[in-house]
Amino acid sequence: MYRLEREEFVQTPYVSLWSGLGFQAGFLNAFGFLACGRYVSHVTGMGTQMGVALAEQRPWFAIELMGFPVMFILGAFLTGVLTISRIEQGLKPRYGLVTFLLPLMILGLLVAGTKGSFGIFGEELMLPRDFVLVYALCFVCGMQNGCFATLTKGQIRTTHLTGISTDIGTDFARLWFGKLEGKERALTLRTNISRIATFGAFALGSITSVLVSRDLGYGALVVPLFTSVVAWYAVQSISHGLDRRFGVPKDAEFDALVAAMPRTSNLLPPHDPRSHLA
Repeated sequence: MYRLEREEFVQTPYVSLWSGLGFQAGFLNAFGFLACGRYVSHVTGMGTQMGVALAEQRPWFAIELMGFPVMFILGAFLTGVLTISRIEQGLKPRYGLVTFLLPLMILGLLVAGTKGSFGIFGEELMLPRDFVLVYALCFVCGMQNGCFATLTKGQIRTTHLTGISTDIGTDFARLWFGKLEGKERALTLRTNISRIATFGAFALGSITSVLVSRDLGYGALVVPLFTSVVAWYAVQSISHGLDRRFGVPKDAEFDALVAAMPRTSNLLPPHDPRSHLA
């Protein structure tokens, strides 16, 4: 309930949105690396880096590295609280709120960076202010991935390429050597096309990030700020469409609050028809 069906999210307008989000994630990932030397849109390599740090007897650095997946998970957790958990309670998911918070957070990082709060762009990851920046970027990526994975029933993930690459390979095997026919074959093909488009857009975002960040430094965040605003606008349209399809779910929280409020009539003294004669 209140999520896109497979037949929908492989349509061209949606594929364009997933590609835009892939571009945004690729841009942020490269930006994090250029700013502090750490990738932020996926957590795969962090386990290896933590193991290396522990082997080199640098436990505090390993703990700092642990913050990357933790912040990504917390971002996804916040999204889950606002979306999938509400769906399971029969309430309307807050996709619009999640996608509104994304540009808001990116704007905050843009302003803080350009004002010098994170130090010199490209300095080594050493000071607490550097970790604040990359942790915040991890949180943003976790929110983005969680939101659109929920919206598409886990079929679309926009911030990392490991799962996408695996799905591309397995679905091509199904297309070439399996027994897919008719509608299912067409859907599988279009799903793979959307994955390839997201993959390519991620790489393009990384390239753009390098080119723009060379000149603008922290000001380069204006690019993902713009794309996140576009994504927010697109999600508003998607949410309105889901409202029309499913009806706006009854918000039990709001109803309970209204029921608990005393009625205005109970707060007024009984009316005496003769009071105006006094």
